[in-house]
Amino acid sequence: MSDQKIELLAPAGDFACFQAAVNAGADAVYLGGEQYGARAYAGNFSSEEIQTALHTAHLFGKKIYLTVNTLVKQSEFENLVPYLIPLYQAGLDGVIVQDLGVLARLREQFPDLALHASTQMTVTGHYGADFLKKMGVCRIVPARELSLEEIKDIKTRTGLEIECFIHGAMCYAYSGQCLFSSILGGRSGNRGRCAGPCRLPYTGEHGKEQYPLSLKDMYTLPVLPKLIEAGIDSFKIEGRMKSPEYVAGVTAIYRKYLDAYLENPEKKYTVSPEDEQLIKHLYIRSDTCGGYYQQHHNKDMVTLAEPGYSGNAQEVLRAIQEKYIANKVRLSVSGSAVIRAGSPAVLTLSTEAASVTVTGELASPAQNKPLRQEDIRQKLSKLGDTCFQLTALDIDTDDASFMAVKALNELRRRAAAALEHKLLASSLRAVPELVLSEKKPDNPPPLRQSEWCVLVTTYEQLMIANTFSKLHRIYVEADLLLYAENALLPEQEYILVLPHILRKRSYSCLPKYEALLYSGHFSGVMVRNLEELEWLHTIGYQGQIYSDYTVYVWNQVALDFLESQTEGVTLPLELNRKELDRLIPAGDTCFVLYGYIPLMYSANCIRNTLERCIKDTGTANNRYHLTDRYRNDITIVQNCTHCYNILYNTVPMSLHGQLDRILKKNYPVLRLDFSVENGTQTRAVIEYFLNSCTEFPYKEFTNGHYKRGVE
Repeated sequence: MSDQKIELLAPAGDFACFQAAVNAGADAVYLGGEQYGARAYAGNFSSEEIQTALHTAHLFGKKIYLTVNTLVKQSEFENLVPYLIPLYQAGLDGVIVQDLGVLARLREQFPDLALHASTQMTVTGHYGADFLKKMGVCRIVPARELSLEEIKDIKTRTGLEIECFIHGAMCYAYSGQCLFSSILGGRSGNRGRCAGPCRLPYTGEHGKEQYPLSLKDMYTLPVLPKLIEAGIDSFKIEGRMKSPEYVAGVTAIYRKYLDAYLENPEKKYTVSPEDEQLIKHLYIRSDTCGGYYQQHHNKDMVTLAEPGYSGNAQEVLRAIQEKYIANKVRLSVSGSAVIRAGSPAVLTLSTEAASVTVTGELASPAQNKPLRQEDIRQKLSKLGDTCFQLTALDIDTDDASFMAVKALNELRRRAAAALEHKLLASSLRAVPELVLSEKKPDNPPPLRQSEWCVLVTTYEQLMIANTFSKLHRIYVEADLLLYAENALLPEQEYILVLPHILRKRSYSCLPKYEALLYSGHFSGVMVRNLEELEWLHTIGYQGQIYSDYTVYVWNQVALDFLESQTEGVTLPLELNRKELDRLIPAGDTCFVLYGYIPLMYSANCIRNTLERCIKDTGTANNRYHLTDRYRNDITIVQNCTHCYNILYNTVPMSLHGQLDRILKKNYPVLRLDFSVENGTQTRAVIEYFLNSCTEFPYKEFTNGHYKRGVE
């Protein structure tokens, strides 16, 4: 028998799902409140319901983790701590967090509260995990795209708890790095409002309409032993938008096989066809796959055909309802009662975790009819208004005693209340003293001349940018310089730009990046994720560090924290002008005025799915095109060096119409980003902004979120 502790973590979108999860054998439940959770369209819990759920869960020795896994605007930040205080007092076991500002504030206010890094934080390796460990995180939910080898590496190097998804719907993009729904319709995945554009049809270059961005649902029952052996601590079921039947059915089956394996790891592990068929009748989207644990990407992971839910067998749902949902969850309790004439009645109630003894009124000698054991058992077993169920009761009586029914009922109620109090006592907390963060003065930074900069990703764009003397800096993609370092000019200031995604397969590039940093060509480096920021710390880099907009700063606490780590940040793309105006930057802040917005970054490769893998690490053939339902062209760039895709918006974002207002903000850096543009387009855009040409080069463009923002 294995002594390895594995937590089975189930979802709950409402209280019925919570009860179903506990009934079906979950060790812990994750749920969202009415604020700050990444499932805005789930039923979600009121504060009172969360406290009730905590009360119930702790009686059963279960845990509850609250999802505070959205990016939080400055206008919402003030209510964060008051929202959490009553839940903290009620014994909240942990909080799942995406926002760096939220993470910093909760560590400051609740130092003993377990903080878990959400998969929305896009942790792809041990560098990012180490960075978050220093911030007080005790558990990582890594990117779903990681292999078992990568997960083992994080676990071994950091010692942090690892929580991984084992079942349910999968996003096509790296979670937390997707603006697809946000840019197309204002429903941000970073705010729990994704509209699911990846589930829509698209036409590839071969002319056939399919669903190349719709991943099959994850199903890992056949490979559970491998996941356990990888050192994963918590096995997480996706589904806060799903029904109680789904929650109970999936939880019960995974509970069965986890227990079976841990009971006898040497026994041959097999999944019965009946259980496999049963789980596939529970809200599976078209078909299943094993996720990324044993493959980097594969066209077999994609539905291609229309992604609808398979039918749910009514007899399966009825069986689940009867077994796990219809009855209230109860905790087995054993008891012993002593009722003898002339002595106070005594009742002891016990669970595996606690035992209490209470005394009641004196039992008097019976005048007529003494209490029988059956009478005592009947009265003391009525625990229907509690979470307890009396499964055994020893009775010691002299068969000559009498007590009023009211006295017996009071004895039972007091014993049940005392047991409940004892079971909950260790989880309850005192009201925390409010930690007042230092308020930043509402003063604008000193006025300075805004400097024009560009970011380039191709050799052609770099050559064009080099011809403009008015450009203060050129941000250059590091991978471009693996092949074109000789394109750099000695008189120009360059910033080395690291990849959007950094995983273990890319570690072989790190020595090359380090050599570039110390080559003398660069005045600084820009990071796109926490992996790269921590890597720079580990090599002792002392130069200037800047962060891109993919390292989010939606509130002042996040901004202040990231500015403590860098010389300057890039402001986010999803905030509108009023929300941006609430932030008071102090560093070398960058504002992006122009660029094709990356809609998502994905590990799965669209060209590989629809055609074949070309393994092109250069820049000649790394473009592919999808056409949406409205005949708009989506350009996909394959980064074959690091094996990820970038899907770009169909039209560029350009804020040239808002330029007068933006210039008045005196942002130190105004940046133009170039990605899919050719040389002619690159030159035309730079000339327009730098030389005040009268006509913008593109007829179609978007203001992004500068005017509208996201909910």
